[in-house]
Amino acid sequence: MLFATNEWAKAYCEAINNNSDYKEAASWWEGDFIFVIEPSENLDKKIRMFVGLNHGDCTGARILEEGEESDAEFIFSGPYENWLKVLNKELDPIQGLMSGKFKLQGNMAKVMRATKAAQELVNSTTVIETEFY
Repeated sequence: MLFATNEWAKAYCEAINNNSDYKEAASWWEGDFIFVIEPSENLDKKIRMFVGLNHGDCTGARILEEGEESDAEFIFSGPYENWLKVLNKELDPIQGLMSGKFKLQGNMAKVMRATKAAQELVNSTTVIETEFY
């Protein structure tokens, strides 16, 4: 299925909920994300994906419509080419953040305490048969 579509977001949420390592690593975590995929390479539009995360569970994931607001605690953004590197496990999301390949709006210290959970969020993508732009 095509990356960063509603169908993909739903499959991602299910994959997170089926990942026992994520459940353990994020048992204390409270905080929803908006992942912003900025246009680059073959992607010609900005995509904003909401991912609800609470105590090791994904409470829902979907693509936000143009202009739609969300009260997510965190916004993690970067160009499509860097998202590809993360999804292909060539770039760790936290290292990408520290090296300026991604930007974060929200409490950086809280995110830094959740590096294992972040890695498991990436691992959850690997069970989805994903088609890229």
